[in-house]
Amino acid sequence: MTNRRRALIDDPTQFGFLSLMREVERANPALPRIGRNRTLREEAVRLGQEPFQAFPAQNVSQVQDRGDGKLRVRSNFLGYFGPQGALPLNITAEVQQWYMYGDDAFIRLTDIFTNRFQQLFFRAWSDARGITQFDRPDDDRFQTYVGAALGHGSPALRHRGRVSETAWLPLAGVAMGRVKSAVRLRQVLQSLCRVEITIEENIPSWLVFEPGDLTQMGRSGATLGMDCRLGARVQSVNDKIRIAVRTESLAEYQSFLPGGPNFAKLTEMIFWYLGHEVEVEISPALPATEVRGMALGKSGALGWTGWIAPTPAKPDTYRSDAVFSSEHRTG
Repeated sequence: MTNRRRALIDDPTQFGFLSLMREVERANPALPRIGRNRTLREEAVRLGQEPFQAFPAQNVSQVQDRGDGKLRVRSNFLGYFGPQGALPLNITAEVQQWYMYGDDAFIRLTDIFTNRFQQLFFRAWSDARGITQFDRPDDDRFQTYVGAALGHGSPALRHRGRVSETAWLPLAGVAMGRVKSAVRLRQVLQSLCRVEITIEENIPSWLVFEPGDLTQMGRSGATLGMDCRLGARVQSVNDKIRIAVRTESLAEYQSFLPGGPNFAKLTEMIFWYLGHEVEVEISPALPATEVRGMALGKSGALGWTGWIAPTPAKPDTYRSDAVFSSEHRTG
């Protein structure tokens, strides 16, 4: 018997009924939630009530070990007995007298109804509160509701990415707006990556025309001054952004390079929020004091960490030498 269970049995008055039911539910993950069992074998706890007439000072009066690893809890509320019970006090007094002489038949009868009623009461209370639903993350109603708005409400869409569904939930209000903004994207990335993020908009980029859209003499799309443009591409400042990631160590900097674990998480979040509508560049930065010179055969990666004889710099200086696409793939 665990120390926690021993404390429940020795002094049950220190525990509230609802908190005790939550603890029992967490301790029996293989069983259905309290109030959802279809058979007595699936019950995580058996509830009931002893006859009493005084106003109770606590919700729980007794906790017993049934011997099969489950508990029997006797409560002082929401039952048939007591000043607030369903039965008149004179009947309660008579039942109490029977119980004192060893006759508990009437109590066992009322326990049949009290057990189920209190289980369903707790179930209704728990289903209306997100924090109690999270006691069992795999059976969390609120996570399903909010996750549906985020795109992973059904079981088939869960556990498919590097970022857990639970981490997305607090960001539902920020991420689900119709208008995509740099401020919201920064909030999402900073919350999940735990680093300082800066987003620079209006980065110049080239839009390459499709072969079928090129102007050809004597055909459509060749009207001077209207739909004719010289060249196979055009410059735009509306289709590209740059995300600056400020890290605090060389190891953290390397994790945001292509192939690193944080790079995979970052690009997954960017694609989830923006899709392919905007071209994204990533520019990680690290303190200049963390820059290490490249040594052949030992350290350094060309284009990423291949510094040759880096010059000393002030402690508050950051270097952001590498810039790459969010869709970069390592071989």
